[in-house]
Amino acid sequence: MKEYLLLLRGGKPVTSKTEQEVKSEMQAWGAYMGGLSQSGQLVGGLPLVGGGKTVSAAGTINEAVTSAAEGIVGGYLIIKADSLDAAAAIAKSCPHIAGEGNIEVREIAPIPAM
Repeated sequence: MKEYLLLLRGGKPVTSKTEQEVKSEMQAWGAYMGGLSQSGQLVGGLPLVGGGKTVSAAGTINEAVTSAAEGIVGGYLIIKADSLDAAAAIAKSCPHIAGEGNIEVREIAPIPAM
């Protein structure tokens, strides 16, 4: 199996959700992550703190995208799958999609042994 990065972008801010919505979402995440873990497909992943910095080749430092409408990256998962299509199918069932977000799926390039 190959490894894939799922970049979780956008979505409804947690501050605009009711307590019940947050509870339901956390249960959905627990089931999703538990299923990936049990199947041996979960490598890792975490939510990201809002804000950040970008650094250009010229050394310019700017604020990172902080608006969901602009596509903020709110978290990531690293999973194992047989193909890009299989990884996209795994992403399609992610609770982040139900929260009005989108997920970019990218294959992680292996680094050859030296």
